[in-house]
Amino acid sequence: MKSALIVVDIVNDFVSGILGSEKSTEVSIRIADFLRVVGGKSDVIFTLDTHIPNDPEFKVWGEHCIIGTWGSQQVDSLKELPGYRITKRHFDAFYDTDLDGYLRANGIERLYIFGISTDICVQHTAAGAFFRYYGLNIISDLCSSISPEKHLEALSFMKRNYGARILTSKEALGEI
Repeated sequence: MKSALIVVDIVNDFVSGILGSEKSTEVSIRIADFLRVVGGKSDVIFTLDTHIPNDPEFKVWGEHCIIGTWGSQQVDSLKELPGYRITKRHFDAFYDTDLDGYLRANGIERLYIFGISTDICVQHTAAGAFFRYYGLNIISDLCSSISPEKHLEALSFMKRNYGARILTSKEALGEI
């Protein structure tokens, strides 16, 4: 079964910008290290949260990741790594993007999803994958959330409701 890695929203505003945190910075460094070890063993898809001015989502989260700004750009440590990059306006990376078409065109059936934020964009992207019948794996130590509690709740939710396998980056490396 062919696999792909989906790296969710490791963009400046979520790492060190307006919605960033020390935990997200640490996770972004671990992700870069993980992807360098994986090398070309798996397809890599990067999702980039990107919004138009006055996006309705701003009523909930405030302005962030506005198209064309530093905040919507991928963090420097990932910019030079190979992979397919998808901009998205919604929590679910499948919704209103070409992600599903890309995966199917490349014969991918199993996904390893990780990134920011575990309880928002990672969880919604996992839902999108589940509803499209992909094998679903969440790499827990390569995810970050607003709080440790929200992170654990989201992992539990994805396992319980989507049948997601929750594993560590070390375990994932053994499979990829």
